[in-house]
Amino acid sequence: MKVALAHLLASTLLGAASLSAALAQQVDPRNGIPFPGQAENQTSQTQNQTSQQSQQTAPRMPTPEPLFGDREQQRLQYSDPLRSERQADTRQAPPVPEALYSEEWLSQSAVFGSSLFQGRFAQESFRGFNPDYLISVGDQVDVQLWGAVDGQLQLQVDAQGNLFIPRVGPVRVVNVRNGELNEHVLREVRKVYREDVGVYATLASAVPVKVFVSGFARRPGLYPGYASDSILNFIDRAGGVDPASGSYLDVRVLRGDKLVTAVNLYDFLTRGRLPQIQLRDGDSIFIGPIGPTVRIEGLVASPAQFEFRPPTSIAQMLQMAGISGRATHVSLTRNQGTRREAVYVPVGDPLLNGPAVTGDLIEVVADRLVGQIAVTLEGEHEGAGQYVLPYSATLADLIAQVKFSEQSRPESLQLFRVSVAARQKQVLDEMLNRLEQAVLSARSATREEAELRTREAELVLQFVERARDIVPKGQVVLPRDLDPSTIALEDGDVVRVPRDSQLVNVHGEVYLPNAFVWRKGYHVRDYINQAGGLIQRSSADRVLLIRQSGEIASENGQGFVMSTRVEPGDEIMILPAVDTKRFQFGKDVVQVIYQIAIAAGVLARL
Repeated sequence: MKVALAHLLASTLLGAASLSAALAQQVDPRNGIPFPGQAENQTSQTQNQTSQQSQQTAPRMPTPEPLFGDREQQRLQYSDPLRSERQADTRQAPPVPEALYSEEWLSQSAVFGSSLFQGRFAQESFRGFNPDYLISVGDQVDVQLWGAVDGQLQLQVDAQGNLFIPRVGPVRVVNVRNGELNEHVLREVRKVYREDVGVYATLASAVPVKVFVSGFARRPGLYPGYASDSILNFIDRAGGVDPASGSYLDVRVLRGDKLVTAVNLYDFLTRGRLPQIQLRDGDSIFIGPIGPTVRIEGLVASPAQFEFRPPTSIAQMLQMAGISGRATHVSLTRNQGTRREAVYVPVGDPLLNGPAVTGDLIEVVADRLVGQIAVTLEGEHEGAGQYVLPYSATLADLIAQVKFSEQSRPESLQLFRVSVAARQKQVLDEMLNRLEQAVLSARSATREEAELRTREAELVLQFVERARDIVPKGQVVLPRDLDPSTIALEDGDVVRVPRDSQLVNVHGEVYLPNAFVWRKGYHVRDYINQAGGLIQRSSADRVLLIRQSGEIASENGQGFVMSTRVEPGDEIMILPAVDTKRFQFGKDVVQVIYQIAIAAGVLARL
């Protein structure tokens, strides 16, 4: 869709043109107040603190025995920030302190299990029927009697572990399984009333308890709950396991000095297994320190940092992470003392049965030779819209298979490529970042100039925000005299066949932007006159003629474009004129406008 910049951008630039270009003092464009002198000092202090923190190192782990042997020089074929170093001989690679890797992992990689405690367990207490729950002192039990004795009672298990039932007496129920409670009470009642009596007993609520959560939890403390609640409820109340220092494998329930049970939270995450523990008042849930860890990335279901208990093989770690069926190779990087080793092996290689070592970096990739590519064909043609071609196919190979219609214009083929669009977007973002930085670092001599500069900056920042939403087309320009056999196709390419059009679009800085019927012998100047002429005289050198093939012709100061003959389907785009001498950011804005017009085929509206 073609969106004209037109009057709004022109009025904005003219309004800002009266501002002085002589600036001396740095100001904040959002409020017009000069930045205080301490800003640079604060920035310097912050950088010094960051530098000091980055120089801290953790204790070095014991050096494991070399694992890779003569495989250490295998060439790696995966992509990562250290690819150039990894492709070199690992014997000559510079040492990387293990502590620095650990800090980087914590900031860039999620910890497996960190999403477990998000407050869901803490919101709900378990009140369901648990047949294995043992009746404890303080539990509430509902008892209904009928027949020889009628009554509906809610009784509490007393300190001696009994329920006192009127006309029956004390009935001991402590440590009785919840699933056997009804039969147990019935049996005791029938010792008094042998016939004509019915009994129904059920646990109404478990006893309230307070449990300590200690160790490496986010918020250690004493938390209330019920004896029937899961340990997940109490850990969640404490904010969960601290992913930077806490262990998901070493969770212990202590009763005094005795260990009640040990819990591996990875068993719950991967298998759904969680021991049913009946907590008591004063119990402690202790979360131990984090153990050895490895980082797994790539084609796995859960890319994250994983904790493990030695000895655990690399294959077991990959199974826990959920290796994808598309994976073909595994890259393993290991720090061993002052030397870093790397190996690249197929999935299922016996080397993966070796033990994992803390600090390992495991990346799972799909390393396949591309045999065929898929190309999409759009526009005016007769036949399929998707073509599967050999990896080395060219545009000529595709054209040979396409059946064009009478309305097709094969001489004006359009080629759109994903990689080109990504590069255009990157360039556009870099230009916008530079423009934004220039705006935020603007200087002015007086407060009045600062206020004017603030208004100017607000308009430019609005333009930047709108320009960030524009998506480049990624068009590859195909000149008419180009040999199509020299254009190699890529997977995902889109080739569009234009329809024979008798229209010429004129948009931008003209009074009446519109689509006009093509007339033989008409030049660019003729269509601009049909559109009411240029809004600004200085816009004559901002005229772009865009052919259907993507070719662009611009004014060269000699009337080249204005006197160029227009062909059916062409577009005429007139960019706004900016007084770069009076508008501080005019030159940068013009560069961005040109980039948007060429890469995306639109004009951003301020």
